[in-house]
Amino acid sequence: MNDATQPGSVDCGYAFVDHTADVMADCWGRGFSGLLMAAADVLYETAMEERRGDREDVQTIELSAQGWEDMLIRWLQELLFLLDAEQFVGVSFSFQKASPERLAARVEGYRHTPEERGPEIKAATYHGLEVQREGDLYKARIVLDL
Repeated sequence: MNDATQPGSVDCGYAFVDHTADVMADCWGRGFSGLLMAAADVLYETAMEERRGDREDVQTIELSAQGWEDMLIRWLQELLFLLDAEQFVGVSFSFQKASPERLAARVEGYRHTPEERGPEIKAATYHGLEVQREGDLYKARIVLDL
């Protein structure tokens, strides 16, 4: 990882980690919403051959959970559901609420074509998941089951 992508140097980011079968990535962000955006980028980077910047569609997401880790997984599972069921790819994220108990977000994006789709992601997993907080920086290692 170069200095430009080190945790703490940007508002949010991610770095893929070598893993035998699944996709593993370290994610970080300023505030919990920054972590959620970085995790979404990992999901779309993995699932899409190419990703456009179109914002022709809007989805509203409201979730409840029982902790940081649970909310992170529910967020990824909801984005994965929208990707699979509605071919929706999120591009821009606006969070009205992002806590361990409740999430409310407006997601702008587009409907992808079959040619743009990459590998199938079965699920975001709880395997080894722990959300860490250092001041306003949130970090987590996520695993996506392919």
